[in-house]
Order: sequence, then structure tokens, then C-alpha cells
Amino acid sequence: MGVNMLVSLMARMNAISQMHNAQYAMMQNRINMLSMCRNMPTFCGNDPGRLAMLHDVDTRMAMSNATNETLYLIAQAQEKAAAQRIAQEQKSEANKISYIA
Repeated sequence: MGVNMLVSLMARMNAISQMHNAQYAMMQNRINMLSMCRNMPTFCGNDPGRLAMLHDVDTRMAMSNATNETLYLIAQAQEKAAAQRIAQEQKSEANKISYIA
């Protein structure tokens, strides 16, 4: 295994880790959103302050979900690119003569 392949493998593992972290953050955000809905009183009234607060929290959670989804897609693309680099490096190293053996 060459140094380049090791670097590509580390990049792939890092991308997979980032995918898992983004997915976990999305799951936690959705759990928090459901918990917030479950813990709300059935009748909130027409209090503008409370409605504004709910709107603010909903907006922040939606932005967090969008950010994490974007991070997941970026990490997924990085993982695919690293997997392709590893496959190319394996092909190129298979044709080389080993002088160490």
C-alpha cells in the first residue's frame, strides 16, 4: 500500500465519519422538534410573543436541518471521490513491479 493510497483511505474514512456526524445531528434535531411539539400546550392562545418565539425556534431548527443535509451531501460526494481514487490507485499499483520482494 502506497502513501497516496493511505492518504486516500484516511480521506474516505474522514468523509464517512462526517456523514455519520451530519446524520446524527439531523436525527437529534428532528427528535428535538418532535419533543417541542409534544410538550406544547394544546391551546397557546394568540399571544404574539409566544408565536414569535415558536416561529424563531422553528426557523432555527429548519436552518440546522438544511445545514446538516448539505454537510451530509458534501461528505457523501467526498467519500465517493475518495473511493474512486482508491480504486484507481489499486489499478495503477497492481501493474507496478515490486522491487522490495
